[in-house]
Amino acid sequence: MYVPKVNYLNSYLKLNKKSFIPWLYIWLALTCFVANNIELKFNQFFEIINKEYGGDRLVVAEKWQKMIVDSVGLTEQEKVTLVNRFFNTQLFYQTDIQLWQQNDYWATPLETLGKGMGDCEDYAIAKYVSLRAMGISEDKLRLVYVKAKLPNQPKPLAHMVLGYYEKPNAMPLILDSLINQVLPANKRTDLKPVFSFNSEGLWSKNSQSSVASPTARLSHWRDVIERSSKQGIKW
Repeated sequence: MYVPKVNYLNSYLKLNKKSFIPWLYIWLALTCFVANNIELKFNQFFEIINKEYGGDRLVVAEKWQKMIVDSVGLTEQEKVTLVNRFFNTQLFYQTDIQLWQQNDYWATPLETLGKGMGDCEDYAIAKYVSLRAMGISEDKLRLVYVKAKLPNQPKPLAHMVLGYYEKPNAMPLILDSLINQVLPANKRTDLKPVFSFNSEGLWSKNSQSSVASPTARLSHWRDVIERSSKQGIKW
């Protein structure tokens, strides 16, 4: 069983070792984290990633855990910027054909962190789960399927980003694997939205309310949720 390192616990909050309650609190925070109807079982997550991908990737997963736990006290926009930068620097882009030998495969956060690679959907899903775990509510986050105008490409290509909506009708901030800067959607003229979704709904381009069940309509999304639940992440 994976056990958090004692030196990491010491450096995390510098608590008095003689105090049982604070140590119990930190132990729970580092082994099981629950926020906004999403549960992260870090011990289970780490055991799987260490077994299947090795110690080097476990180190990155521990950095991911620390980012989530340490985010308490940050503003939501600070969390958005932090998560976008983390995944854009920790991952390398790779197509599904090259990585999974499939035309379209949506990886779980564990698989993405384990491989250290992914395509646009994998980046967006990992960022979505991270921000949910950091306390940002479901109704402020949507995965957005877009058509992207890319350099040296004659036609727009299918692409996925994550949108953060501070308020229901606000212009969303876009977290994108293509660029490190988080910008409002109206500044991303290279992206044309097609539809968006989260765990609660699915929206067409101009709809104000959900038009369908996301898990019923999107089999890849349903599959990610089911596989993640077996890897220590439930939502």
